[in-house]
Amino acid sequence: MPRKKSAAEKAPAEATAPGQAVDTTAAEIRQVVVFRLESQFYALPIDAVQEIQQIVEFRPVPDSSPALVGMVDVRGTVIPAIDLRLLVGLPGAEHGLETPMILCRAHGRLVALVVDEVEDVVSLPPGCIQEPSKLYALADRMIGVCRLDAGLVLLLDADRLVPDETLAPVDALAEGGADDEA
Repeated sequence: MPRKKSAAEKAPAEATAPGQAVDTTAAEIRQVVVFRLESQFYALPIDAVQEIQQIVEFRPVPDSSPALVGMVDVRGTVIPAIDLRLLVGLPGAEHGLETPMILCRAHGRLVALVVDEVEDVVSLPPGCIQEPSKLYALADRMIGVCRLDAGLVLLLDADRLVPDETLAPVDALAEGGADDEA
């Protein structure tokens, strides 16, 4: 992977407000956050990523999707934490205090994606993104495949990656909490 970027370089531009959906085409993507699940590299457009944190304590969500590992409190904001390994069809893994979470926007809301390791923020060379082959099981959730010096990186679309049904139990809890306070 290319050189590590400083914290200032990793911060996404303020053009996208927190909670705002990101509509990005492959031609518009200039930088991505590259992360690893097992031995495969994946990426998200940097405009979809708010920040990267280490794992915090999860609060379980009853009757939730297996990928929804719980809710996390990030500086007073409660957000769903999703095990990205399960969303891409890999077996689950143990999470520890060093496990990273990528806080990003999906379906107009902030979610925490639990990954194995965050690698780097990478500037993409022009023309490095190819449309994904329909043979990929994840093709319908991908923006494309990036050809980089370090190898192939699967570029994911957060809105297509995180299914609405995964977030439905969170919405039900939020509505229940609002009713209880009324």
